[in-house]
Order: sequence, then C-alpha cells, then structure tokens
Amino acid sequence: MVAFRALGLLAMVVPLAAQKDQEIIGCTAIGVDGAASADGSAFAGMTADSGAADYRLTFNPPRKHLPGSMRPVYTFNLSYPRFVGYGRSPMYHPESTDAPLYEAVGSIPEVESTFGYYEAAEPLINDQGLGFGESSCGAMLVNKFPDDTADTRDVPVGMLDTVTMMQLPLERCATARCAVELMGKLAEEFGFVPTPGEPNKGNMHGRIAWDDGGEAYTIADKLGEAWVFHVVGGVSGVAKSVWAAQRIPKGHVAVIPNEFIIGDVPDEPTDDFLYGKDTLKAALASGLWDGKGRLHWSRAFAPNPLQLSTPDGAVPIPLYGAMRKWAVYNLAAPSLKLPFTANQQDLPFSVKVEKEAITHRDVMGYFRTQYEGTEFDMTKGMLAGPYGNPFRIEGGPKSGQAPRGISIPRTLYGIIAHTGPKESLGWFAHDTPTTAVYVPLYAHAGGAVSPLFENCKQSEFSRGCSAWAFNFVSNWMQLNYDAMSKNDVYPAIEKWQDTIDQERQGAESWDPEALHQWQLSLQERVIADWWKLSDFLVMKYNDGKTNYPKVGVSWGYPEWYAEAVGFSNDIHPRWCEATSEPPPEVAKHLVGYVEAVTSLPLIWNDAPTYSWSWTHPGHALSLAQAATTSQGAQILLAMCASMAFGVVAGRTFERRRSVKTVATYEPLL
Repeated sequence: MVAFRALGLLAMVVPLAAQKDQEIIGCTAIGVDGAASADGSAFAGMTADSGAADYRLTFNPPRKHLPGSMRPVYTFNLSYPRFVGYGRSPMYHPESTDAPLYEAVGSIPEVESTFGYYEAAEPLINDQGLGFGESSCGAMLVNKFPDDTADTRDVPVGMLDTVTMMQLPLERCATARCAVELMGKLAEEFGFVPTPGEPNKGNMHGRIAWDDGGEAYTIADKLGEAWVFHVVGGVSGVAKSVWAAQRIPKGHVAVIPNEFIIGDVPDEPTDDFLYGKDTLKAALASGLWDGKGRLHWSRAFAPNPLQLSTPDGAVPIPLYGAMRKWAVYNLAAPSLKLPFTANQQDLPFSVKVEKEAITHRDVMGYFRTQYEGTEFDMTKGMLAGPYGNPFRIEGGPKSGQAPRGISIPRTLYGIIAHTGPKESLGWFAHDTPTTAVYVPLYAHAGGAVSPLFENCKQSEFSRGCSAWAFNFVSNWMQLNYDAMSKNDVYPAIEKWQDTIDQERQGAESWDPEALHQWQLSLQERVIADWWKLSDFLVMKYNDGKTNYPKVGVSWGYPEWYAEAVGFSNDIHPRWCEATSEPPPEVAKHLVGYVEAVTSLPLIWNDAPTYSWSWTHPGHALSLAQAATTSQGAQILLAMCASMAFGVVAGRTFERRRSVKTVATYEPLL
C-alpha cells in the first residue's frame, strides 16, 4: 500500500517532464566526413520527427530565370499541404482554380539558374550531390516573424525560416562550403526565423530562453566535406542574425540532438571555422558573454541543457539530447568508452570513426540504433513490455520521462545524403528507419519519384502511399516486437538493402533515363513487397499465436516477465514495485542485460538554485526505506518517477509546471 499511495501522490504533485509528442518537427542530424568512408563519400542526414507534418516526397526541377528576377520567400509551418503554388514541383500545384495559394512574406534577388533537389517535409539533396540534415535547437536569441504585430519585443525581424535556409543553398550551391557561406550571408542580410509555431518560450536561470528557437544543419558534398551550421536570431542595431559553421574534422562523425554542438570560436574565421562578422559584438551586446577568454558559441547562444525550463517552471530535460549524441559516438568510437553525461555540451563536437572504412549501411545503423548493448537499451525493461518493444507511447503520464530514441514512432522519414567523388545519392526511408527500407534517390536520375511517395497524407490511410506500408508494419510489430523484428522485419530490411546495393552497382555510369526508370521501378517493388509482408504478418501473428510455419503456436510470456510481475496461481490483477535493477530471480532469465551504473539527474530544484539532485544506481533507497526517512515522501516520489518511467530522455509538447523542492536529498547522494 505504501507504493500505491506514493504513486498516486506523485501524479498529483510532482509533474516532471514527459515526452514532447506534438512538436512541429524535432530531429536528429548526423554528419560524417568523407575520410571515414570506404569510397571518400561524406554523409549528412536526419530523422524527421513530427506527429503532423506533410511528409510527401517530391523533386523540384532545375530552372532558368530572367535577369533581375526576384525569388519569393515563404514561411513553412510544414502542415499538410506544406505549400500550394507554382514554380516548384507539380505536386504543389493547386487542386482547383479557386484553391488559395501560399503568400510570400518577402523576396530576394533570384539567380540566373537553380539546381533541382529532392524535398519532403524539408529539402534533402540536390542534383549536384549537396545534401542536408537538420535539427532544431534551443536558443537565447529569436527574431520576430514578418508581419507579427503581436510581438512587441525589441528584436530584429527575420525573413528566412528553417526550410528556406535549406532551399536556397540547394538551389544555388554544389559544395558544402558554398552552402555555409551563402547561408551566413543571407542570415546576416535578411535575418533568420525558426519554423513558425515551433519556438516555445521558457526560462534559463532567470533569463528568457526559447526551446526550438534556433537551427542546426549538417551538410555534405561531392568533395567529401561535411559541415555543421548553426543560426539563431539577432540583436537590434548589431546583427540581424548570429551564425557559425564548423567543418567536421577528417574521418570524424558529429551528431546534433536538438542542441547546438559548436564550441570555442577562434579569434578570426579560418578555413575550417566560419562565423558572422558581428558574432562577438552580438554576444557582448546581449549580455550572453562577458568578453573574457574564448567565446563558446553554444554556451553563449544556447540555453544550458541542464537548466532550460519550457515553459517557465517546468522541469528541464537535458537527457533528451545527451542520450542520442552519446549513443552514436560510442557506436562510432567504442574504444573511447565515453561516459554518459547529462549535459551533451560536455561531449566533444565530433569523434573520429574507428572502423577502417564505413559505408552507408553503417550510417543507417547509427539512425536505427535503439541503444542495444548499453544500460539504456530501449528493448529492455518493463516499458518495453514482455516482447521488447523499443518504441514508447508519448504524451504522458504527467510525471517522469521515457527514453528518447533516434528513430521513434513519429519519425516521418529518414534521409542520408551519401555524396562523394564516386557517387551522389540520397537514401530515403519513409517512416521510422528502424523498421523501414532506405531507397536511393540519385542526384542525376532526373528526380525519379514514384506517385507512391507523393500520394501520402497522415490523416488518410491508403495502400497507394509508401509511408503507410511502413507505418502499418511498424505498428503491427508492437504486438510482438521481438519475434517480428528478429524473424521477419529486420531480415526483410537487410535483404532489400543487399538487393539494392547489388542492383545499383555501376549506377553512376548509367544513362540518366535508365537510372530514372530503375529508381522508379525499385521504389514500387519495395512498397509492393512491404504490403505483402504486412499481410503475411497479420496472418502469422494473429490472435496472440504464431501461425507459420505451423498454425496455432502460443507465444507465452517470457520467464523474466512472469517473475517480474509475480505470476502465480493467484489470478488477481498483478502489480509491480518499481526497481532500478532486476532482482536475481528475474536477472537470471535476461539475455543481454547491462547493469545500470550511470548517475542521473533526479530532482530539479527551481529558483534560486536552478540545480539538480542526482541518484546513483545501486545506492538509492528502497521504497520501504524511503517511506521511513524524514524526507521520505519527496524521495519516494522522485524514486518512483525515475524507476517507473525511466529517467533517460524525452519531452512533451505540453510540459506541466513542476513543484519547487528543497535542495537537500542526502540519502540519494
């Protein structure tokens, strides 16, 4: 009864941060320098994570423009339809003559000719082999949107939003260096604004800060270069926007987990580090830097991940970003044995990839990881259920946090720009990459996109849509993820990736029309096969049984799960006491269990300290002990939040306000 009462009280008075399930688009971006790869190719990519954005894939063809033309600028909230108008892909044309067209918020001088590029919710890769990844980040400076008369802040008005800042370099550049120089110039001249509706006002140690108010990009090109670009708002009278760009070192990988990663700014721009001419002035004028020592770009222009409360008073969620960056770095450089840190700013900008020569398949693995083999393995524990489901239901409960993976249920698609001296293509996976196939989008294939990838809408199920094929399988897998992933879906993915790699050998030398037709055919074959797989899975795993190759074989509950819930001859509903480590009778049945050793932030102490109290695995009090201490109620509540809901990483669009707690929790330290 003690545990039951405590959990009930917890839900009422300690609303910690839960997951951010309805953000417009929150992504993980990865960049890899070409020296790390087998053929000199660089990589830049992302998972596009949104519950409602328009995820249709299309191709915007190259165009010629008259001298003196102006290029209209739009802002994109990414909802369906993300754009209606002319001058781009025919997919964007209005469905009727009376359909309203998007209205431009301004214009900039056009160039004589523009390159063609693939585009989904955001732009992907152009016909010159220049590709992007994107990840929205917290920012201390956010500009006003054009024509927003309700915003009375004394800040610059920006015109170029997240999507436009990707479109323009893809239209005008063939190299990553050109892209970062152009983006910096445009940001300084016209000002940057984030995706409309995405910034959330919060508090960082008593100062206004903005969740998702800035943008970070990874960029790769045919030269094998990969760059990271950051941009935020500006300071009135000083700079329209502040930006910095850093080249990823030779053979290194960098990860942007919805938080900026660029560190110390050199005294002057260098060949591998560029930044705005008024960056230092803006940092001083805004009070974000005292002018002493080197300016650390992220610590100045981004909120401290350990202290950002959005909205003001909510519990910060630093693990939301730290988990992803730490996990990929340990995959790429396992010998470093990087310890987990709650503040990703303590991790390096990038790490050198240890494998002698990685391929696109390795990069796909970065995006598909569920932290297997670590103490944060998302296929383990009670939240994964008896059948090892790595996906978490978002949006609640009101307290606690759930792990934030890289590929998550609301991932709309994954894109990897694979570009170098030998080949240039994008790898596109509709829906979450963990359970989907990456298909190639060649730079010189004439923009071959099957209608299956264009005729998609999140609010309408259709067998004529590629995304729904992968969505269906991924959702059906949650009946018995362990069995379906190992026996059916993962093997099917690998078989298709092998087939694609075999079929595309020499594709760079093919006639463009032949490549165009093959790319279309491949897309349609993959989707047809995935629908066939979905039908097979419905039959095979019907009614809680496996029906192939033999009909009617029961799954049964795993021994560890039965032990954990106290399965017995007592047929009453079973209830579990939260624990951070499996008891011996459970642990003996576990395969691949990794003991928890990492200390995690447990209790947030609001103003005036803005600090955390931490829990140490193996040293936390039991529920019964906590109930008898002088601060037992508060400790017990915090322990339940950590243990029951897995304080690992996650966030929610509607973060509830937290209750201030005292800063002394000695029994947990």
